[in-house]
Amino acid sequence: MVTGATGQLGRQFCQALAAAGAEVWVTDLEQARCQQLAETLPGPQHHGWVVDVGEPQSVQAVMGKIAARSGRLDILINNAGIAVFEPFEERSFADFMRVLQVNTGGTFLCIQQGSQLMRQSGQGGSIINIGSIYGVVSSDPRIYTDCNRKNSECYSASKAGIIQMTRYFAVHLAPYGIRVNCISPGGVYNRQGEDFVAHYSRGVPMARMGQEEELNGAALFLASEESSYMTGQNLIIDGGRLSW
Repeated sequence: MVTGATGQLGRQFCQALAAAGAEVWVTDLEQARCQQLAETLPGPQHHGWVVDVGEPQSVQAVMGKIAARSGRLDILINNAGIAVFEPFEERSFADFMRVLQVNTGGTFLCIQQGSQLMRQSGQGGSIINIGSIYGVVSSDPRIYTDCNRKNSECYSASKAGIIQMTRYFAVHLAPYGIRVNCISPGGVYNRQGEDFVAHYSRGVPMARMGQEEELNGAALFLASEESSYMTGQNLIIDGGRLSW
């Protein structure tokens, strides 16, 4: 199951998992887009389903569908997330809390419900959370010269919470053979402004932003038995940005 599946990173994760032979549950907020993506994936039958990860009943509903139709859940990628972009001085408390509800709360709800399916199968599983380097360090306001999508304090807080929950659930789900890890990307190119791309790239040893497909290898590694002795870790994929 991949949440936020029709977005930039989610689509890549779905395609990589399907190509590796997984039966993929494509979940996001719009049924038509989920179903369309599911129908384009290679391999066995895939499924598109609407999920609002910030709503407990919505998460319960999709887990019930997976249990009834597939019988088990082996891999869960908690990718869904939202952000807000105005200056923090203008932030409403409702918007602040909504980001935490969807990003951190949604990750919690999916782990809570998804791990139950994994435990019932008796086969364990792999949970992969999607954090961010901004859950580890602050964004640099000097690089957002021509970019209206400025990073926010609540987005950073939500990703820091996800990274810490990764460690918590790694410990508490280990007795059931369930591994929990996190991928924290650096900046991924998504048609940002030229100045932003140039400023960001100057802060990266590899001198460029990441490409969305460059996260697939980490996701497949964590999803597979190749990482069978790995849990509670936060893989930072940032071209070396946090190394200096």
